[in-house]
Amino acid sequence: MQTTNHGSTAASPDDQELLDITTRILAAIHNGDADTYASLCVDDLTCFEDVCPYRIDGVPFHVSLIKQMAEDPTQQPVRFDLLTPKVQRYGDSAVVTYTRLLTFNDAGSPSWRTFNESRIYVRVNGSWLMVHFHRTST
Repeated sequence: MQTTNHGSTAASPDDQELLDITTRILAAIHNGDADTYASLCVDDLTCFEDVCPYRIDGVPFHVSLIKQMAEDPTQQPVRFDLLTPKVQRYGDSAVVTYTRLLTFNDAGSPSWRTFNESRIYVRVNGSWLMVHFHRTST
């Protein structure tokens, strides 16, 4: 699966590390790699996303969705792009925001879906882990 970042200025090494972790999380979702996803999140991860009308607590919900998606190749994009990513760091906390553009193969023709996303990270024992995210369909 191909992925690129578009519209961002040159990132500092610290900011690039957070963009790389974000890309790894998204690639894990799209590739059905629940273990990698879980390793990059705290156990009590919280989120608001378009698949549910209320806050979702914990990693197990996401692990089960990732595994379900892996069983259905039609749900997997052929590529994803992070449009205008921005990293804001505050000590051992950080916010990464962007628009995620997903490209799908729809019977031989491309189709697209976009989401505005925010991902919140904290540094735990020297590693960045995602503690919360918010995803909205555009």
